[in-house]
Amino acid sequence: MSEARISHGFGPLTSLYEAVARTGGLTGMLFAALLGAFAALGFAPFHLSPTLAIAFIGLVWMLDGARGHKRWGRSMFARGWAFGFGFFLVGMYWTAQPFLVEPERHAIFLWMPLIALPGGMALIWGAACALGGAFWSSSPSRVFIFALFMGLAELARGHLFGGFPWNLAGTTWTPGAPLSQAASLGGVYWLTLVTLLIMAAPATLVDTRAQKGVLLRAVPSVLAIALLAFGWAWGSQRLATDTELTERSVILIDAGVPQAEKFENPQQVLARYSEFLREIPSEPGDILIWPEGALPSYLLQDTVALDQISGFLGPRTLITGTPRVSTTSGAANYYNSVAVFQTGALSTELVALYDKHRLVPFGELAATRIVPFGESISGILPSAIQRMARSGFTPGAGPTVLYPETLPAFIPLICYEGLFPEMLRKADPRPENAEWIVVVSNDAWFGGGMGPAQHYNQNRYRAIESGLPMARVATRGTTAMIDGYGRELARGNPVAGDPAGWRSSVVRTALPAKLDRTPYQRFGGTFYWLSLVVCLILAFACWRR
Repeated sequence: MSEARISHGFGPLTSLYEAVARTGGLTGMLFAALLGAFAALGFAPFHLSPTLAIAFIGLVWMLDGARGHKRWGRSMFARGWAFGFGFFLVGMYWTAQPFLVEPERHAIFLWMPLIALPGGMALIWGAACALGGAFWSSSPSRVFIFALFMGLAELARGHLFGGFPWNLAGTTWTPGAPLSQAASLGGVYWLTLVTLLIMAAPATLVDTRAQKGVLLRAVPSVLAIALLAFGWAWGSQRLATDTELTERSVILIDAGVPQAEKFENPQQVLARYSEFLREIPSEPGDILIWPEGALPSYLLQDTVALDQISGFLGPRTLITGTPRVSTTSGAANYYNSVAVFQTGALSTELVALYDKHRLVPFGELAATRIVPFGESISGILPSAIQRMARSGFTPGAGPTVLYPETLPAFIPLICYEGLFPEMLRKADPRPENAEWIVVVSNDAWFGGGMGPAQHYNQNRYRAIESGLPMARVATRGTTAMIDGYGRELARGNPVAGDPAGWRSSVVRTALPAKLDRTPYQRFGGTFYWLSLVVCLILAFACWRR
């Protein structure tokens, strides 16, 4: 497609289209990166979804111009990569936070989270744009091609090297709002594919075709409007039902200790959580939940902490995240776990245990398991995560439904695991028997910026996909109860008595009832793959070189 043959278009848009399409060289790379950075505003905490439309329209127009180059594959890859770099840099700048815990030692390595990470992830988007170029056309076909290849790229991003599906396009819709409910049909990857098509559709209102192609140019936009209208109407109808509450009471508790202080005075952390156990009004049968790694110790081996908890727990149940170590044949294996405790005749008893299955690359999964030179990489990481990068946690057996005798069956998710929708579908045994989801996290690693808000936003989509209510407790993040529609029912409130710099959060709430099993829980990614086929059919139906 020649970038110079711009005919009629839709009036004022033609000049804008030509200016964007012909932006090349370093200026083009910078402009593409700025478009990607602008797109990041479409996600939590802003949810300015129109920014995604503006950014993706601009990217499609830039790819139009690149397709007219002699070396179009390289040009399209470069523009797609630059767009992705800007997007991932702004959306995930918070990954630099651990390197600022000891800046005098590790600030020199900020290029890893701020250049290597966004640059590496952007390679996937660059490849998608280059591959799409083989089928690019001056017709509306290119929007379907764009959605198809970018939809595949997002699926790949969620699985390659352990996967990092952060800020998928489908999560731009505020969870609990009408359009977010579509995730219950086909999951977040299907919603991402549909969102990519909706956002990029107006790009075809201007192209290089003659005036006789005007009606055909409008077809993708009409389809996008229809999808938005149907999604809003259907989602609004689904949300018209009030949340049904059960008689079980849940108390969500986070001490809010800063990450840098957590290991300086472990006794103070234990004392604060013990104070919550002693002073928060509660009744027999209440379920108490603490966050991931609530205490800076291996709780199952910490008899002092267990005795102190036993003295205050009473006839209640405690669910908490904790690291644990198991020694087999002289070798120590570390696990990131969720433990369920109840008070027995003489002491606190462990009644259920889950070991984290999806581990964070370079943070929990040993670097040596990812790349051959992982040992060298782990040696320059901040000391707070260096040991885990060297030895790593041991992955658990897989996603699990826990069946404590006195509690409703639940699926535990630990921090990073809350990004993966398949965790809820593959939980064993019998995920359909689960009554709720428990998410424990340590969002103190993310700092105080966009990271915690984005993490909370993505966790809520797991409730929508499954129809299960979610109890979420996150250190210095959002602690809340979510219903099966992704709506926030109760959020943790600050309480008095915090040490300086701490930010505790406590809420007592009823456990919502689960919804009927969703289509996504029944059929998984079927809608996603069928929609890819539909995109392919529509692309070739209106294809024109």
